[in-house]
Amino acid sequence: MDYYLTVLLKFVLGFVIIIAHLNISGKTQLSQMTPVDFIGNFVLGGVIGGVIYSDTIPLYQYVSVLLIGIALISGLNFLSKHVNFFRSVTIGKPIPIIKDGTFLIENLTTNRSKIDILNIASQMHTMGIKSFQQIYYAQIEPSGQLSIVCDEKDMPSVIVMKDGTAIQSSLAEIKKDEDWIKEHVAARGLKPDDIFVAEFWNGRLTFVLRDGSTVAEASDATSPGNGCPIGQARPDGPTRAFSGRSGALENAPGL
Repeated sequence: MDYYLTVLLKFVLGFVIIIAHLNISGKTQLSQMTPVDFIGNFVLGGVIGGVIYSDTIPLYQYVSVLLIGIALISGLNFLSKHVNFFRSVTIGKPIPIIKDGTFLIENLTTNRSKIDILNIASQMHTMGIKSFQQIYYAQIEPSGQLSIVCDEKDMPSVIVMKDGTAIQSSLAEIKKDEDWIKEHVAARGLKPDDIFVAEFWNGRLTFVLRDGSTVAEASDATSPGNGCPIGQARPDGPTRAFSGRSGALENAPGL
């Protein structure tokens, strides 16, 4: 009887520890998990399955191994968020497959193991797109989902800076370099540490600061197709408009 109670106790402890880990990390759905989470959760499940039936492993060692595994997963996820190279290895990068209406054969060939053109065609049809000829730009996201743009004006934005650090691969995508974005940061009277995210879209560069406000060129009016004025604030924070001639920052009224 004691054996079964011990098994039950180990199972409940393992279940509680993993559920607590998922809730603390905020990744309670499969769609939120990274490859690091998937592999880590398999390992944790193996630890639980391999230990709960063994009466030779003390309870404290069992709990310690689970906590070490969770600490390792959390550390790897931290690195994947803050180190661009590590992120590209563990999570991956978007893979453009069509640009300017032309197939990028080199990308299709290099990533042959990741790309199934018949599956892409099937996803395209479920999105209501009848032919590849309608597509201006398409890419496969790290999650495996397909993003498609049929109109050049609807091209998605590119995140060129995160947490004050320039993203080299994104800058290369828009044919810019790190000096270019540093010049824009300095021209707006900002410091890299002030910036949460910098977004390049429709030929415009917009900075989202750590206080939630947005800095953009005052001459940027409403962007085509989205109905959201760049020079106005979203409901969650104020926006500061940048005057390209004076280099001054002015408070712009929120919506």
